[in-house]
Amino acid sequence: MEFIIWFYQRGVVFYLRRWYFLLASIYHYFSVPVLFATLFSPWRKVVIEERTGYNIQKYFSNLVFNLISRAIGAVMRVLLLISACVLLLLVFMGGAVGLVVWLLLPPLGYSVYTRFQSRPSKLVQKIIASMKLTTDKPIRMVFDNAPGKFVLSRMNLSLDEVVKEANFSFESLGGVKGDSYSQLLEVLVEENTWPDDFFRKRQINKDDLVVAAMWWEQRTNENSYLGDERQNFVGAGIGAELLFGYTPNLSKYSTDMGSPRSYSHRLIGRESELNRMERTLNGGANVMLVGQPGVGKTTVVLAFALKAKVGELGPRLAYKKILELDYNSFLSGTADLNKKKTFMAQILAEAAYSGNTILVIRDIHRLTNPQVEGYDFTDVLEEHIKQEDLKIIAVLSPVDYERFVSQNLRLRKYFEIVEVVPPTKDEAFKILLEAAANWEAKQNIILPIPTLRQILDGSDKYISEIPFPEKALEILDSVVLYKEMQGKRDFMVSIDDVNQVLAEKTGISFARLTEQEKSKLTNIESIIHERLINQEAAVSLIGKSLRGRSVGLKEESRPIGSFLFLGPTGVGKTQTAKVLANIYYGSEANILRFDMAEFGGREGLERLMGSVDNNQPGLLTTAIKNRPASLLLLDEMEKATPSVYNFFLTLLDEGVIT
Repeated sequence: MEFIIWFYQRGVVFYLRRWYFLLASIYHYFSVPVLFATLFSPWRKVVIEERTGYNIQKYFSNLVFNLISRAIGAVMRVLLLISACVLLLLVFMGGAVGLVVWLLLPPLGYSVYTRFQSRPSKLVQKIIASMKLTTDKPIRMVFDNAPGKFVLSRMNLSLDEVVKEANFSFESLGGVKGDSYSQLLEVLVEENTWPDDFFRKRQINKDDLVVAAMWWEQRTNENSYLGDERQNFVGAGIGAELLFGYTPNLSKYSTDMGSPRSYSHRLIGRESELNRMERTLNGGANVMLVGQPGVGKTTVVLAFALKAKVGELGPRLAYKKILELDYNSFLSGTADLNKKKTFMAQILAEAAYSGNTILVIRDIHRLTNPQVEGYDFTDVLEEHIKQEDLKIIAVLSPVDYERFVSQNLRLRKYFEIVEVVPPTKDEAFKILLEAAANWEAKQNIILPIPTLRQILDGSDKYISEIPFPEKALEILDSVVLYKEMQGKRDFMVSIDDVNQVLAEKTGISFARLTEQEKSKLTNIESIIHERLINQEAAVSLIGKSLRGRSVGLKEESRPIGSFLFLGPTGVGKTQTAKVLANIYYGSEANILRFDMAEFGGREGLERLMGSVDNNQPGLLTTAIKNRPASLLLLDEMEKATPSVYNFFLTLLDEGVIT
């Protein structure tokens, strides 16, 4: 009976909306209003616009050519209008007949009904109803279902232990005001259904229960989409496409950024960048997208291209093609600089004349600075950009921008900088969840929330040269491949697997850090005294400082400990450093030792810190970059040049060298 009621109420509405969407899709596909408005427009902008002066013969020749182009355009548009009208009529009549059949045969809608019932909002109502009917452990009803099993598997929990440790009261259900599974769990967590000790023993965050539920809802909503809530049109339609020019060369040497890609993820936390790009292009300027490698510049462009393709960027940018120019392919085809410049001009002219193209040029400094590739196409770019028919999105790093583009005033005045900064840690975790869902779908594996937390925290703490989200995604990919190399299938990735991969990348024994650090810190004085005689006061101060860091009394960005060891030769200064390296990093090999007496004067400072002018990497900066988790031992510090102290000030205070 419930199905019949749903069918003749919600089911009929579903059919009518799908019928309407089909008619609207045909109407948009043929661009019926555009066909009427541009009935006598030229065919694909194929016209001759050159001035003929007093050459009457050429004037009439061009006139005849343009009239023929308009005639061809009119004939094609009339044929398209006839096709659209016939197809709309057939679909309308077929839909009317189908509506009668739909009303007479309710079983046709049962598959739609089951998908509708699988939505999280409907499921939560059933869970609450079943809990009220159960007297023995009603909390079991929360997890003895599809979302509950998903949450338990992603939290490394079992149904029995969750039910056993729960202290449930029906009064807590009064706080459930919504209809989502995540809100149900959020209320249960806030009401302390499980004590804090339950989560502490299992080393999990209680808020991650809600995160896992939201993760399930996101994936389920995508799978249970019925196609009757909203409608997005892909592309401008045939009629609108006839108004745009041909681009034979550009099509050959470009990639459509709006085309589907298997590796693309949903854009998270980049709305401000997209809005600035849209405002800039609408305002007549071009976009200079600047960001560190790995920060997500390509993802921003892909999201912008997708929004343009489905018409979500407003009337001026709707249905524009975002094409990435592959200039390496056509520039490598000839060694003649003039031919390179001529072909570049042809490509840009096609993009400008087409009327629906926005070019994406990666590393634009390679085309505008002779120091990089040996040629400068600034004049070619400027010639087309200043006419405002050509729009460009340039993508490059901050270093390349400052070094090669910021001084190029001829080019820079046409661009507005849109900076892409690394996402926050919370945003990076959402991106990581998206990538994990893709891995689970492809490999049939399970990536629990605590495992993903370890990936996020480990990459944040121990990988400094790559920004979020790239460093977290790299660790995730490496962990999955690490498990695959072991020949396992249908596996669950554990925190130990993450620690193993992090250990390989950083050289740190993560087993020591995570399992034995607390016990060693408790007895650090006795451990040091096993290899060091006396020095009671100094060793006690070292132990107090390190224990303060372990309980969160010091900022994470600062070094674990900074110590100035004073004393004559042989009292144990270096020996103490070796013991600390053994405690924290498992080996004395993790000591970065520098004799500061060898780095006197300006030349020594450049060898130690590096030189931009000479393009010389520094010994100290390179060592810290390659092994950020290590013990830095500066021997004979008093013999160092005084100018080096300013560099170490930021290292000791903020954990970075500037």
